[in-house]
Amino acid sequence: MDGTASRSRLLDGARRTGTVVSLPDVALAELTASAVDFVWIDLEHGALSTRDVQPLAIAARAGGAASLVRLRSADDPALGPALDAGVDGVVVPRVETAGQAAAVVERLRHPPRGSRGTAARRAAGYGVAGALPADPVCLLQIETADGVGRAAAIACVEGVDALVVGCADLALDMGEPVLEAARFGEAVEEVQRAAADARIASGIAGPGDPELLMRLAGSRSTLLVLGADVRIYAGALSAAFHHLPEEAAHVGT
Repeated sequence: MDGTASRSRLLDGARRTGTVVSLPDVALAELTASAVDFVWIDLEHGALSTRDVQPLAIAARAGGAASLVRLRSADDPALGPALDAGVDGVVVPRVETAGQAAAVVERLRHPPRGSRGTAARRAAGYGVAGALPADPVCLLQIETADGVGRAAAIACVEGVDALVVGCADLALDMGEPVLEAARFGEAVEEVQRAAADARIASGIAGPGDPELLMRLAGSRSTLLVLGADVRIYAGALSAAFHHLPEEAAHVGT
């Protein structure tokens, strides 16, 4: 998929699933990508660096998934190199104002619409094609009560493609340790309404429980981020080996 195809697929209104990639291993990233529609290459949490973005984006495409890089902040200097590496979009954490959203969008677009530079790198076909790449997908995470309160204004910023609730951080900010709490659910619904009113997508990110993820998404959110690679691998290992000692005890009896 090229950037235009990835944008169309992620924002076509169909439900799309993904997870977070936090490990630098290319083969594991390709394997993860083969099971999902998109991956978040995570610079915010974990040990990944900007140099890991391009090989992981290539692995995602080899696995058939779109690649989005989650930045460390709205003003992360890694944005330019990540875009040059050929990711299909960006995820910006902890967005709380329309001004922050507008500043991010401005950095994603080439002049005269924005301030993004260009270079003969992967995103531009290494300079062979001579054309500018498509606009990257712009996902903004709502992760605080202030962000929820301003979600309607944030969603209306031209160039924002989706609002995604960051469940763990929002729950922490709200003092709600249980994601099933009514107050937390109301905050999620407020973000979903803001996105729907602005005619953009919404998403839910964080829960490792598929049933909880689906309940929070309801009928409105189309971008679902299930846990993270390390969490999924840990769960799979636990499930695979849980009964092994018991079974091994019966060998030879």
